[in-house]
Amino acid sequence: MNTLDETNKAQLPCEGDDERYAHLSVAVVRARQEHDALEEELADLYAQVCTVRKDEDIVHLNANVRILNERVKHFMREWSAHIAWEKTELFPYAVWYLETEPDLFTLMEQDYGLAERFIGSFLNTLEQSVLPISPEEAKALSSYLLQAYAFLKNRLNEEEEIIDTLEDHSNVYSY
Repeated sequence: MNTLDETNKAQLPCEGDDERYAHLSVAVVRARQEHDALEEELADLYAQVCTVRKDEDIVHLNANVRILNERVKHFMREWSAHIAWEKTELFPYAVWYLETEPDLFTLMEQDYGLAERFIGSFLNTLEQSVLPISPEEAKALSSYLLQAYAFLKNRLNEEEEIIDTLEDHSNVYSY
């Protein structure tokens, strides 16, 4: 087990840091691009949830629920790929560069876990629902997604703060 002094020494500039800075720079650009796309997709999901919650016409409602179901599945594929990339690329560089503890990201992972559970509840409940879905059922289903939205939005905001910090530091030090 490393002592705090050993950990700090490991993070002092050394040979190979230029490569790390280059990877960090690329990771920050990618993170910003992916965040923009994910935020847009999350906003679209939220708008679709609101449409479902307001719809009283059974035919339109069920068509909108099908669209929502597909969008949720697509979003989860994109989000999961993003999370996997962050864990292996962005966060390790952020820990190194910001000289912080990896535990910094634990709460963010918990937010994602809670959001994933709400989305899973939506998908499972929808799969078991008898069609056509009533407006009351649609509102109950969409409440799962509203909860997930809150957690995901919070997670994106926290990640944006980290990205902003990385960009600010890299601009100050010309990395």
